[in-house]
Amino acid sequence: MKKKVISALLCAAMVITMAAGCGSGDKTETTAATSTTKETQAAKTEGSEAGSAADTEEAAETKAEGETTAANTDFAGEELSILVSAGWMDNRYDETIARFEETYGVTVDLQTIPADQYGDLLQSKLTTDSCADIFWIQSNPFAIASQIVDPEKYCIDFSDASWKSVMPENRLSACEYDGKLYGLQIWHNSPEYVMVYNKTLFGELGLEAPKTYDEMLKVCEKLAAEGITPWFEPGADGWQHPLAFFQIGGAYEADQPGLYDKLNNNEATFADNQLMIKVLEQYKELADKGYLGEDWIGTDSTNMVNEFADRNCAMAIANSSFIKQIQDETETTDEFGLFLEPLGDNTYFPTSPAGPTMFGYKGTTHPELVKEFFSFVTTTESLQEILDNSPSYTNLDVNDDKLQQHWLPEEEEFMKTLTDEQMKTPVLQNGTKYTNDYWMQFGQDMVAYCTGQMEANDVLKNMDNNRAEAAKVANDPAWK
Repeated sequence: MKKKVISALLCAAMVITMAAGCGSGDKTETTAATSTTKETQAAKTEGSEAGSAADTEEAAETKAEGETTAANTDFAGEELSILVSAGWMDNRYDETIARFEETYGVTVDLQTIPADQYGDLLQSKLTTDSCADIFWIQSNPFAIASQIVDPEKYCIDFSDASWKSVMPENRLSACEYDGKLYGLQIWHNSPEYVMVYNKTLFGELGLEAPKTYDEMLKVCEKLAAEGITPWFEPGADGWQHPLAFFQIGGAYEADQPGLYDKLNNNEATFADNQLMIKVLEQYKELADKGYLGEDWIGTDSTNMVNEFADRNCAMAIANSSFIKQIQDETETTDEFGLFLEPLGDNTYFPTSPAGPTMFGYKGTTHPELVKEFFSFVTTTESLQEILDNSPSYTNLDVNDDKLQQHWLPEEEEFMKTLTDEQMKTPVLQNGTKYTNDYWMQFGQDMVAYCTGQMEANDVLKNMDNNRAEAAKVANDPAWK
């Protein structure tokens, strides 16, 4: 397998001179979010079936078909190119890709692009007909229309693919457009990007997980007095810090019932939303007090595991499975827990039918090889490899009863505390049109606001302007 981490600036220059056609390419955008319901979570944590008996049987047939197709097609000597954003495949697919190469006698050219450069590069690749055989986007129910725009032109139609039944019903809305299936989403169903905290450390200091912003301030003050960074914020990653604003969409919707529908119909704006302004102000207050770290803007997540294990920090927004990563990679004996992010006095869980999703490029010269790869990665063997090689996963949200999941006790304990009401609202970026498309730009504006270069409401106005531009490209009648 060829693995490359490519500077998008260099690639963008190359695209201009490249002849049209498919082959090597680079990758797309960022954020992660996942869908979950209390019923689904409970069923999975208790070992119940992931889908109905019919779905399970169909999924099994899918895998059988995927495992035998190779015998009927000769792909030897071909090269499959994959364009992906950093963090979406990483090492978790390496074992499966190596087995795919060996099984079919092919080479996989995996090209990984920095998250803050991926979106622009993907658009350039698509519009110049020079995309990789397989490309990824961070998909949600609106993303195909806003990011790919014309899936019939750029994407292979997988509507008749037998692996469709592997995906739960609530994942399909992020993979389909106009009644056709274009994407494959293999993602987890854990609490995603909630507050992870050192439970042992909190106990030693007489602290409890904060439920309001005022409580958060008091906790941060006590931790800072002990020389501990209260909230580890890796601003240099570019995509992490906007989570603090977007993951509490339920709070915005509860503050103004019907807000999501109004935003999706161009009847409301981000600008002048008082709770959104308040959340940005609270975030800046935490930054100004040093509670996010002395140099949070210049700090990335490379050493976050060790920072937690060494007790240099106490909290962070992370996937629940980050707890497993700390335990596996360090010698800490501390216990960790989860709580809802309390900015804006939020009490809602970050529900979302979304996640990194792969698509087959319609202009590929290897359409059958692309289809074979999609079938191959949805077999039980491949899914188990992907899960077992994912330090940040404890499960996969798929219809496959043969898959051995690795749920954490901390996840189960946290989910039991939530009500259906708390889990009913999607995160802001995946419950509203065109919002997730400008994740990185919003993050840049947050940094500008925190460093005194712009006002909070201007951050929100920029999002409105960007969403309006995306709506025009998509010919959305609500913006005409």
